[in-house]
Amino acid sequence: MAPPESAAPAHPRRPQRPHNPEATRQSIIDAAVGLLLDRGFPGLGVNSLAAAAGVDKQLIYYHFGGLQGVVRHLVGQTENWLGAPLPAREGEAYAEAMQRLLLAYAQALRHNPLVLRLMAWELVEPAKLPAELEDLRSAALFGWTQPLRAAARPAPAGVDAPAIHALLLAGLQHLALRDSSAGGFAGIDVGTTEGANRIDAALRLISQRVFGTLR
Repeated sequence: MAPPESAAPAHPRRPQRPHNPEATRQSIIDAAVGLLLDRGFPGLGVNSLAAAAGVDKQLIYYHFGGLQGVVRHLVGQTENWLGAPLPAREGEAYAEAMQRLLLAYAQALRHNPLVLRLMAWELVEPAKLPAELEDLRSAALFGWTQPLRAAARPAPAGVDAPAIHALLLAGLQHLALRDSSAGGFAGIDVGTTEGANRIDAALRLISQRVFGTLR
């Protein structure tokens, strides 16, 4: 009796193609995103990535310096998780600018499985790379917000705006992670329209009370 056929792999190896540097890099990035979404970080290795991208694994080292370079590239590309930079409005009230920033950041995190996987991995991975990824994400966030913040009027006197920003942005990240794993936090199901609306209303209120009255 012939042995049963083994199950087909989730990402069968693609045929090898001539080496086009730009196309090869994009193929590796696309394959990394697919593996992360399908299997998470445990399923992302040099061999599995090479097979999914249909390239020799040496090309991963050639183009990215290895697997960590691929992950760094994913995190450093702002459009992967934030989208286009926020539009600047010259002379905008600081409270109004921060309200737009916070609402846009909350929306960017919602239902973005790639970003949530990256953030969750950074929290549990003890190696040096997560700290580097956090630096990359911070730099990307700075570039995303800088035009808006440069055009807006200054923060009100006596308000530690950076500390408040850190608290609120970290809270939004935690809520997004909870939504992907446990479905909510403190009785609010942030994955529902009602829950998201409640969080958005809270962000508007905080912007008004902490940073000044909106126009």
